[in-house]
Amino acid sequence: MTKRTRRRAAFKRLRRRAVEVDFQGGTLTTDSGLLLLREADRKLGLIDRINAAIPDPRDLRYVAHPQREMLVSRIFGIATGYEDGNDHAQLRYDPAMQVAAQREPDAAIRLASPSTLSRLENRVDSKTMFALHEILVDTFLDSYDEPPEEIILDLDATDDPTHGNQEKRYFNGFYNGYCFLPLYVFCGNQILVSYLRPSSVGAAKHARPISKLLVEKIRSRWPNVRIILRGDSGFCNGKLMRWCDKNRVGYIFGFQQNPALKRHLVHEMVAAHAAFQSAREKQRRFTWFSYKARRWDRHRWVIGKAEHTAKGSNPRFVVTNLPEAVAQASSGNSPAANPERFYETLYCPRGEMENRIKEQQLCLFADRTSCTDFMANQFRLMLASFAYVLLDAVRRIGLAGTEASHWRVDTIRLRLLKIAARVRVTARRVVFHLASSCPYERLFNHVAERLCDTS
Repeated sequence: MTKRTRRRAAFKRLRRRAVEVDFQGGTLTTDSGLLLLREADRKLGLIDRINAAIPDPRDLRYVAHPQREMLVSRIFGIATGYEDGNDHAQLRYDPAMQVAAQREPDAAIRLASPSTLSRLENRVDSKTMFALHEILVDTFLDSYDEPPEEIILDLDATDDPTHGNQEKRYFNGFYNGYCFLPLYVFCGNQILVSYLRPSSVGAAKHARPISKLLVEKIRSRWPNVRIILRGDSGFCNGKLMRWCDKNRVGYIFGFQQNPALKRHLVHEMVAAHAAFQSAREKQRRFTWFSYKARRWDRHRWVIGKAEHTAKGSNPRFVVTNLPEAVAQASSGNSPAANPERFYETLYCPRGEMENRIKEQQLCLFADRTSCTDFMANQFRLMLASFAYVLLDAVRRIGLAGTEASHWRVDTIRLRLLKIAARVRVTARRVVFHLASSCPYERLFNHVAERLCDTS
């Protein structure tokens, strides 16, 4: 019988030589940087904690793929850019992924299939989800050698578009579409909460009980730390602020403007407008004032920002309980005693959290919540968060002190994880021969040394 040869693409010749392509290179990987994630996980103990938190109802006598192996496949896969479970139909043969999952590289020994991973996603319940969030907070607490004097917890909500008739899908007028409304909490670059909610609720829904649990957890380890909550006007909730006042928790929240607030800012707005007419460039004026909304239990400090640009006036307001002890200080050395410095140094940095959410959704596919079951989608959101924790550990530990210390997670993936290698297995070792022309060889070695250091 005649053997048919598959026709190959005819690439442009290189002078006299033909240029051909095949997929017969042997035991190769495009993701040798998974070894860095493996070391980051070893430092954090992350996968082992997750595995211990998720009950496994299967009869272990008949289990081909341990739960820990499946978690490595899914979380490491997301970190290296494979957003969907179906990607593992081929990724299960990848030698770097097999090593990350504590298996010897062997094309005949496959990792878990997409259907097996899907069954894992669909058997996680709400009690387990609470335990997984505790792991996020514990990982954050363990990252400090000594308790800090102060931490700022940034809260924010974003839209997560739904696909089809999914459980708890609702139309949200603000985002003009059917979506979920996840709530995120970050401290600097580190994630503490990624809580999926239906979009029929407001931005502050469950923010108070979540904050209460976070504060209790943090103070159980750091009893003397000063905790500050920070968020936009969606979190300016009377119940949340009242709880903060009673529990020694600071807050800095944006405050939606209204006519009563504008009356407190009228002199500053007139001054800003007059200065703009003279200089023809943006002008800003700031002031402190005490204000009590109808549903509030007390007067609270508010910063008013009177801004005037070519587009007109743009007043903004921020409510806080921080300056109660320092706003009247005569020295004026504290940033809290100066409304402009307070606004710029303590409130405006909350915008950096939006970049962390972009990393979650644009780089780690946290919005790939296409399961029918709501709790399965919450678990997918958690998988993306754990992938972020690993990549942030590479950034926080491996890249600290370098010019790359502020790289986004997709940049880390592109430059340190997506590196081709030939994998050679002998009786005593598994050797990854990375690409000789890798432009980030020195940085890769530097990160590897940092992550492999056990001191």
